[in-house]
Amino acid sequence: MPTKVHSEPTTEGGKLDGRTAVDLQKLHDLMESKDKKNLDELGGVGVLAASLDSDIEGGLRTCTDDEINRRKQTYGRNEMERKPPPTIWELFVEAMQDTTIIILLIAAAISIMFGIIICVVNLGSACPREPLWKVDDSHADENGGEQNCIEWIEGVAVLAACFIVGTVTAVNNYNKEQQFRKLQAKQDDLLITVWRGGNVAQVSVADVVVGDVVQLDTGSKIPADGVLIKCSDLKIDESSLTGESVPVGKSDEKPFLLSGCAVVEGDARYLVTAVGEHSEWGKILSELDTERPDTPLQVKLAIVAENVGKLGLFVAIATFVAQMIIWLVEMGDKSCFHGNGDNLTKTEKCFATESDCQAWASIYKNATWTSSYSNFNAGVELNNVINFFIDSVTIIVVAIPEGLPLAVTISLAYSVQRMQKDMNLVRVMAACETMGGATNICSDKTGTLTENMMTVAQGYFAGRFWSQIPVKSDFRDKYFDTLVNAIAINSRAELGKELPNDRTEVIGNKTEGAMLMFIRKLEVDYRKVRHSADVVKMFPFSSAKKRMSALVRVSENEGMLFTKGASEIITDLCAQYMAQDGSVLPLDENMKKDIFSNITEMAGAGLRTIGIAFSEVSNLDEVKQLEDAPSKDMTVIFLGIVGIRDPPRKEVPDAVRRCQKAGITVRMITGDNILTAKSIAKEIGIYTNGIAIEGPDFRKQSPEEQKETLKTMQVMARCSPQDKLTMVRRLKEMGEVVAVTGDGTNDAPALKEADVGLSMGITGTPVAQEASDIVIMDDNFSSIVKSVLWGRSVYDNIRRFLQFQLTVNVCALVLCLMGAITGFGTPLRPIHLLWVNLIMDTLAALALATELPTPDMLDRKPYGRGDLLINGHMWRNLLIQAVYQIFFCLGILYGSPHPLNFQDCILPGQYSVTSKDNCITIHGDGTGHDATESYRNTIIYNAFVWAQLFNEFNARKIYNELNPFEGVMTNTIFLSVVFISSILQFLTVQFIPKAFHTVPLDGDDWAVCLILGFVSIPLGIIGRFLPPVNLNLM
Repeated sequence: MPTKVHSEPTTEGGKLDGRTAVDLQKLHDLMESKDKKNLDELGGVGVLAASLDSDIEGGLRTCTDDEINRRKQTYGRNEMERKPPPTIWELFVEAMQDTTIIILLIAAAISIMFGIIICVVNLGSACPREPLWKVDDSHADENGGEQNCIEWIEGVAVLAACFIVGTVTAVNNYNKEQQFRKLQAKQDDLLITVWRGGNVAQVSVADVVVGDVVQLDTGSKIPADGVLIKCSDLKIDESSLTGESVPVGKSDEKPFLLSGCAVVEGDARYLVTAVGEHSEWGKILSELDTERPDTPLQVKLAIVAENVGKLGLFVAIATFVAQMIIWLVEMGDKSCFHGNGDNLTKTEKCFATESDCQAWASIYKNATWTSSYSNFNAGVELNNVINFFIDSVTIIVVAIPEGLPLAVTISLAYSVQRMQKDMNLVRVMAACETMGGATNICSDKTGTLTENMMTVAQGYFAGRFWSQIPVKSDFRDKYFDTLVNAIAINSRAELGKELPNDRTEVIGNKTEGAMLMFIRKLEVDYRKVRHSADVVKMFPFSSAKKRMSALVRVSENEGMLFTKGASEIITDLCAQYMAQDGSVLPLDENMKKDIFSNITEMAGAGLRTIGIAFSEVSNLDEVKQLEDAPSKDMTVIFLGIVGIRDPPRKEVPDAVRRCQKAGITVRMITGDNILTAKSIAKEIGIYTNGIAIEGPDFRKQSPEEQKETLKTMQVMARCSPQDKLTMVRRLKEMGEVVAVTGDGTNDAPALKEADVGLSMGITGTPVAQEASDIVIMDDNFSSIVKSVLWGRSVYDNIRRFLQFQLTVNVCALVLCLMGAITGFGTPLRPIHLLWVNLIMDTLAALALATELPTPDMLDRKPYGRGDLLINGHMWRNLLIQAVYQIFFCLGILYGSPHPLNFQDCILPGQYSVTSKDNCITIHGDGTGHDATESYRNTIIYNAFVWAQLFNEFNARKIYNELNPFEGVMTNTIFLSVVFISSILQFLTVQFIPKAFHTVPLDGDDWAVCLILGFVSIPLGIIGRFLPPVNLNLM
């Protein structure tokens, strides 16, 4: 039973304003059945068109705005209903499901849980209960030390950091999704050729309505469902709907066309019967999943993150084991215990003798000199074990470079947005980064390297060469009529409105447009010629045979076949030629030599040469059945050659030189004559000391011979789409990263096969654009060079951040491990590590991932397919900074030099504070070497952070650049991040000491920290003179 169609409210139950019309349900049933019998029952396509108030020749009878809107209201709009984009909340939830984020969340939960346990244990055993945030100092003096329940803050800090990362990632993904939607809208906004009111017009795909008569040519994408009116050798690619890759032939017996499919061969005219959500493609599109895979760079970074994470796990386990061993050993050492009643709390080991403990008993009750095993207190000892565990969990968290996915997201989103302004519409995110590694660019000539402003400049007509185009009076009537008929009829192009600078809009093929302009200058209205001709069949242009033909009826079964194509191919087909007086004469060898000599002269001047010929047909029905014409047994008569000038773009020679300087091989791939191709290629700097070859010759070579040819090949002329595809495959087999341009439907296989497919936004067919990764919106080669520059920028930005973050990670891991195994504990507290790792690295991702590309990026060779993510220069820079930071941090940890003073507030042999003015007070009574550790650890933490801040400037350069400040004043994001990070770091030390386990520092201390941090910059400059360190690890 047919499916009922739901549509917007209509008048007269789905009919056009009460007039006789096929309603929406009948049209739906017709297209759903795809049965020719149902079409015949409606009277055929002609009657169906009439019932829709349309005509199979002239299209809609009424085409006012009101009528178009009425049809949209009645039959629906030609707009696809896609799934709504995900909300920021949905993207946030998705971001929080990342493996890295999940590990962080688990660590946060453990940290908060144990932090609360520590609070309960500490407050329940050592101190009276106080409010959770602050403790009254009077109790601290009475009970031997101020206790603040702040351990839970570390877990909350992790949650806050996860929230920041998740939010930034969600916002960036949301913006990326919006850009993708805009891209889809731009791709959907195609111009469709339709007939309305007897005239041809171009309308947006969204304005196609039921009843429109649409013209389809090779490469066209079918904009709506419909029924065939007439066609010439029409073959449709229905793989997007059926999955079948073999093109499907259409005819009167198979007349149904479905939207979303593409014309791979032939041309047609058809009647639209279903649009938008009522079409076949609309129903499928609403269910499509737009999820996109990770880019190659993201895959590489995932491997880096996994390897660093494994290293962090090893260090975490080693740290935990080392601290547990030292703790178990220390529990056997005797120490002084004191407390009220049975509550014993182990003090810090500030006293070296038993007499010191006895003296201390006069201050605190129940002072005991014994080991922890003899006076085991579960609450106190659990506190130690929990701290060891938190340290280890934090090390794992630190080891995971969670800023990497954020850096990739920011860099890609930022670059894609900026690339669009540079006329690069990125359809596939991976192409953005891959383009930076391109080693070969295989570019079409017409419109990409040239201006695509074609004009007939010279010609060979009536047996002679014309250095300037002739005028009408230069020809005799019969020759003139045959020539203009051959040009006007054997063409699908249209001339549109007049443009500035004496230009005319060309709708369709630009070469055909130039020929139509030529006969317009001969005072001929091509539309009248075309309208008066009875065209029986069109034989569309074939890339393989390099020609197209039109069969025209002259009498009942007689006619003429007009043919045009590649000049030398057309000339070889001809056995006769038409002279100036209209007579047909044999085309002897001398005449052919003269024609070829003029072709060579015009091609040598950079002109595209198109041959024009015709055949007299005595049996129309026989020729009509042919798949291609003219056939070998037909006599072809030579008419002439047009030499079409398409000047190179002015900016192309410089763009080609920049590519070559960047180590990229630029090749010209064209269907033109080899002389024309060599002339243009030489003019723009592509054809230098290499070779030029024709497609047929390349095709004959073996795969190994082809690879050898490609080592020096700079130009391929008379290139077929299959030749282009073969060339791409051979280059990839040779290890090259290949970018290929294409504009035709037959270019789609090569565009898909290439590492980066570049389609043309102006001349490209929808099929080519669909197969490509990047759409060059202005068809300009210089825009391709910009895409290379942005691709290299993306890769370099990720490397910058990777170099920066791995320096932080290596230093932090080594510092924690060395502190633990030497009995000092981890000098960087968990909150310090999380602050550096999450907050600062998140900001650093924003700073380093938004560096703009610089022209010198094109001064080095491409990184290629097998290049390591971390190169030798990066390892050198990374290791120099990490070793320096580890050196000064361990130097402070193990024994700092003057002017830093780490003496305890209570000295050995004394029982009370000698002078509170001479020590850093943490506990209420100033006791214990925790005061010294907090001061010392604050210095380590502060100097470590400032080393990272200054190293951000070094990280901006990943090769041998000596000036880390170059261009920094133009990067406001970087400057803002450094400024904000500096302010936040100052606040964590001076104003949030309890949360960050720090003590406020004086001017001398700040000077020491800043100097230690600043040394990173001159050290980085000096390190540039050292050779790269090739570890080949990642």
